Amino acid sequence: MRRGFIILILLSLHWIPMQGQRILQGVKPLSDSAFASILTCGPGNEMYESFGHTAIRVCDSTQGFDVVFNYGTFDFEEPHFYLRFARGMLKYCVEAQHFYDFKFEYQYFGRAVWEQRLILTKSELDKLFDALRENAKPENKFYKYDFFRDNCATRVRDMIENALEGRSFLNDNYPQEETSYRDLLYKYTDSTLMWWRLGLDLVLGTNCDRIMNKMQYMYVPVEMMVQYDTSLASDGQRLAEPAVQLLPEMRTPVKSAVSPTLCFWLLFIIVLLLTFIARRNGWHLFWLDGILFGSAFAVSLLMLFLWFCSDHWCAETNLNLLWANPLYILLILRLRQYNPINSLILVSILLLTLMGWALWPQHFNAAVLPITLTLATRLVDRLTDKNKYIIKNKN
Repeated sequence: MRRGFIILILLSLHWIPMQGQRILQGVKPLSDSAFASILTCGPGNEMYESFGHTAIRVCDSTQGFDVVFNYGTFDFEEPHFYLRFARGMLKYCVEAQHFYDFKFEYQYFGRAVWEQRLILTKSELDKLFDALRENAKPENKFYKYDFFRDNCATRVRDMIENALEGRSFLNDNYPQEETSYRDLLYKYTDSTLMWWRLGLDLVLGTNCDRIMNKMQYMYVPVEMMVQYDTSLASDGQRLAEPAVQLLPEMRTPVKSAVSPTLCFWLLFIIVLLLTFIARRNGWHLFWLDGILFGSAFAVSLLMLFLWFCSDHWCAETNLNLLWANPLYILLILRLRQYNPINSLILVSILLLTLMGWALWPQHFNAAVLPITLTLATRLVDRLTDKNKYIIKNKN
């Protein structure tokens, strides 16, 4: 039943645009009883839901108008969908949908929803509503999504900021400690998402370790809700009423995953023991080297693709390429041959990575340490035990 509902939701993406246009047709100017509010949705069980969601609601009970503007929809039938997604070129869009449809979806999946009614003048509310309607027009609704700088939360934040007249959002309650994009990302990837955190750390470069300013901090929906709940505008007045919970969290908790750091430390111990036993017995571990070096090479290709062939600014200058080095291809092509120069270069880079672990301008995932030691173990073995390679070549 759950899967069937998900399929229904995905299929509905094709008629939501038409429904959105019908909702906005013939809308009269907002009455004095109208209001706008920020809707903040709690995390879900899927990785892409772990950071929550933000939308903006405009309600006018006088004319029976209650619509949510949702900056989080896209078209699965867009040509080259997966390639455009990987390259950071996928177009997202804003769509209008009835509030009860929006609420029903989150209620079904047991996700919490909070509402913060904005405290705006009538002129600011009209300006915000006009901008939302203009933004939702077919010719204007598409935008290039950016997880950190242009997502559902930052879009709502900017729409509200642009609607203010003679004042601005101060965000005075911004945390004083220095926080990077990656730090905040860690806050919302708990023990159930440790493998996803590792994956994100592998593809995110040094740009994500920059310290955020007070506006960038609000790229996470729940963090933005907290800021609007506690901060004032430049005129000393509140911009939003305290958050009210519309839906409680009812989802089934996800079980904690096995730590990838633990798994890779176990791998390091196993590889270390195999190397010791193989050395004493004269065994060849070409198959193991092929797996380890091939995996590191494959990861390096992914990093290079995201850095140079995509619009993901957050994947640029990725220092994980120090250990997941494309130069491993030189060893993969000659696994049975003695390559002292290539092995020495690669093991030197690994040692340099370890020596400067705390000094590099990029945070490495904890699992990278045992991975680096595992690769170094095999490289040192290849570098110092040349006899088996010479014998193998003679055969």
